[in-house]
Order: sequence, then C-alpha cells, then structure tokens
Amino acid sequence: MKQNLFCRKNKKKSAFSLIELSIVLIIIGLLIAGVTGGASLIKSSELRAIMSEARSFATAVNGFYNQFNYLPGDYATAIGGSSAGNGDGSIQYYSSTATVPTNEGRAAWYQMKGAGTLDSSIISATIATTIAATVPAIPTFGTNVPSSKIKNSGWDFDYNTTSLQNVVVLTGAIGAGSATDTLVNGAFKSTAAIAPTDALSIDAKIDDGVANAGKVRGVLVGCFGTTAYTTGTTTKACALSYQVDINS
Repeated sequence: MKQNLFCRKNKKKSAFSLIELSIVLIIIGLLIAGVTGGASLIKSSELRAIMSEARSFATAVNGFYNQFNYLPGDYATAIGGSSAGNGDGSIQYYSSTATVPTNEGRAAWYQMKGAGTLDSSIISATIATTIAATVPAIPTFGTNVPSSKIKNSGWDFDYNTTSLQNVVVLTGAIGAGSATDTLVNGAFKSTAAIAPTDALSIDAKIDDGVANAGKVRGVLVGCFGTTAYTTGTTTKACALSYQVDINS
C-alpha cells in the first residue's frame, strides 16, 4: 500500500502544471512572433533600399544631363574611356547604330562615374573590355553594373520602346547576350528579382500601383496580368523598371 502511494506521489511530481504549460506556450509564441517580425523588418528594409537605389540612379542621370545635355550612355562623346553612344535620346541596353556598337546601358554607368554624378564605389571594373563589344557584356553585379540590396540582383539601363521611357531595371542574373538583347522589350533578357507582392508594394508607394503604367512597371511574363500584379504567389517572378528620364 505504501509503495502504491509512493508511486502516485512520484507521478504527480513529474507532471507539468497548467501554469507551466501556459508559460511554455507563451514563450514559444513570443519566439515565433519575434522571428516573423524580424523577417518582416528585413523585407521592409530591402524594399526601402530598392526605392532609394532607383531614385539615386534617376538623380545621377539628371545630374549627368545637366552637365552635358545628353543622357549617360547615349552621349556621343567618350568620357573617361567609355565608348560613345549614338545621341538619339535613348539609353539602349545595346545600340548597334552607335559609332562603335555599344552597350549603351553599360556605358551609362561608366560615363556617370567619369562625370562624378555616380558614387565611384558602385562599380569596380575598368572600362576597357566592358563597354565596346559586338554583343552586350554579361552584367556582373557590383563589378560592371550596380548590385542591389536584394540578393542575386542588380541594375542596368534600357529604353522601353512601348512606353517610350528610359528606365533603370532591377533584374536577376543575366547570361551571355546577343546584338538584339533588351531588358524590357520583346524577348526579355532580364530575369526575376522580386516577388509580385513586393513589386506591387514598391509601385504603390512611389507610383500608381498599376503594373503596366506610370514610372514604375513590372517586367516579365508571370509578374502581372493585364494591369495587376500577380499577388497570388510569393515566388520571384518580376523584374522592375523605373523611369529615369529628365524631370520624370
């Protein structure tokens, strides 16, 4: 009998009370909330960084235009070793009609760097082999084009032949090119950098929230339908263009 009583006492001592279980559940909930909140803060910080980067590049383009009365990359005079563009008012990802076939999009970064309107630390490569080429040089983020705060993404210029806008494009990795390459026209060379929900968040904050209108536009099939971003997926499906025309 005594032995049975002893066993029952031991069993009682080994069990968790409702208060102890409640405390454990509260701690777990706080940890989950902390992780979720931290991830949300990181995401918000990345999106703010994208908006800041795009605006800074537009400012750099405007600064260059104020000095030379031409857009960077399109400027028909070489600056700091960069080959000249064709002076037609558009920053083409690749221009076959320039004096020397030129990666105008790529040249734009070097011309702004040479003119002092762009932070010189944004790109690190020398100019000689990255600009004058028979086909667009492969963009290397942080080397011959700026990288972005979003992992595995960066920026390059192009001209949208539909909206008639000069744009800087947030894109994922881009492979070897050809003389007909563009980032925002026809067969897109740009690749997905952000999810449609994030693209909508950026567009709504600094433009009109419409995927195919305004100064901020979605790029790539799968990024948006007729006018609305495809927000039903969290998978990266969008490149994003930002208008950089003078006083835009």
